[in-house]
Amino acid sequence: MKTIIRKDEEAVSPVIATILMVAITVVLAAVLYVMVSGLLGPGTTTKPVITFGAVTLGSGTATFAIADTSQAVSYSNYKVNLKVNTTFGSAKALAASGTQTAMGTILGDAYTVTYQDVGGDNTVNAGDQFTVGGLQSQTTYQFLLLWSDGSQIQEKTWQTP
Repeated sequence: MKTIIRKDEEAVSPVIATILMVAITVVLAAVLYVMVSGLLGPGTTTKPVITFGAVTLGSGTATFAIADTSQAVSYSNYKVNLKVNTTFGSAKALAASGTQTAMGTILGDAYTVTYQDVGGDNTVNAGDQFTVGGLQSQTTYQFLLLWSDGSQIQEKTWQTP
């Protein structure tokens, strides 16, 4: 048997074939990157800047509204904490609108935080309110609004008569 080696002038040269394979690989990698980065985008929300309004004291409660915010973000991205005089409580995940977040016992007293989503859009934004319950007289309180990673976004301090 005789082996016939065929010399085909119409075939693609090895250099051109290599360049085409590299180009196709680069294009596929770019498409994959765009697809994956689009999926990761919404979960990587940046921390908003929030300003609180004045505190209104009631019978054992303090209520204050969000005066301004740089962006509306879901309440599930937030935690809250309370400082009573010089003692901090434990940070807790912010509960849904109208539901009390039990802050536990701090210096022998039980406290709650209730978030009210005035706009009803499940995001923390201007006009929404916080009410801290269980307040005692002649005490200094500090409410801390935290990001989901525990870093502080804003705080509000007041004293009860």
